[in-house]
Amino acid sequence: MAEENTNTLKSSDGQEFLISKKAAILSEKIKAMVEEHDSSSVFPLTDVNSKTLADVITFLNKHVECGDDDDKKKSCNDEFIAGKEFNDLLNLVDAANYLDLKDLQDLITGKMADMIKDKSVKWMRKTFNLQNDFSPEEEEKIRKEYAWAHEGVEED
Repeated sequence: MAEENTNTLKSSDGQEFLISKKAAILSEKIKAMVEEHDSSSVFPLTDVNSKTLADVITFLNKHVECGDDDDKKKSCNDEFIAGKEFNDLLNLVDAANYLDLKDLQDLITGKMADMIKDKSVKWMRKTFNLQNDFSPEEEEKIRKEYAWAHEGVEED
């Protein structure tokens, strides 16, 4: 049984994690679960796998440690986000959305925006698994019409 000041979160692949109540309730979804159920309950998070949940818990614990100090939070965020792969960021932004973690959503989407800035259409299609539904002629016409949108973009 979990201690009174901790909660147990269960990932979609069945792994359980202990987290302090103070860290857990930074998520609006988990906070609602804690308020609705006995604190000794195991809270299933059906849309978050164990690898991503471990990262989310790391983020939450860092935010508890940093408190309300904005400089410390920025430093914690920079440390947390450093070296994350794009696919991991996609999983984290999905988890942040599911768990209603606005701070994590903002951090991840900002990092992703920096990563996709100035990327080519071809890169975007490959990365996001998007099909090209334009004929070569249509695509060329659009590229000419909106040439300004392709300035400074990496070559295909």
